[in-house]
Amino acid sequence: HPLYHLIKAQSQKKMGELTEAIQTLQMAMGLPGVRRAGSSSKSKSKKIELSPADCVSVFLELAEAMGLNGMKHEAAKVMQDAINEFSGTPEELRVTIANADLALLRGDTELALSMLRNITPEQPYYIQAKEKMADIYLNHRKEKRLYASCYR
Repeated sequence: HPLYHLIKAQSQKKMGELTEAIQTLQMAMGLPGVRRAGSSSKSKSKKIELSPADCVSVFLELAEAMGLNGMKHEAAKVMQDAINEFSGTPEELRVTIANADLALLRGDTELALSMLRNITPEQPYYIQAKEKMADIYLNHRKEKRLYASCYR
């Protein structure tokens, strides 16, 4: 089950076993029900229904593990797949926030901030985006006033 692989990979990542986590998540990506585009009605035998949030989590965990393991190009490919897969869905904002994290891993704080600025107050992940922006201002750009303005 994809959720088993997701949880196993999360624990492997926490223990510092990034290579194993990447392999586990790649196995999860190959399972039916994870990718929306290819899972229409091809396999009718024992169809696994995953929520969109769980599917996004598999993509984002894989991209993060690859980024932390120094595989930045591969992480960008996975992130692009996630963007393509979930554009126009409520989970699109989670992908945007994770994409900003990936930009930070590459050292591009301006790109990360511009992605996060596009999230508006009426959208569901607005608070997480503002918290991420505050973190960037404080820890990456060392601008305390902009940090405080995020919380106002």
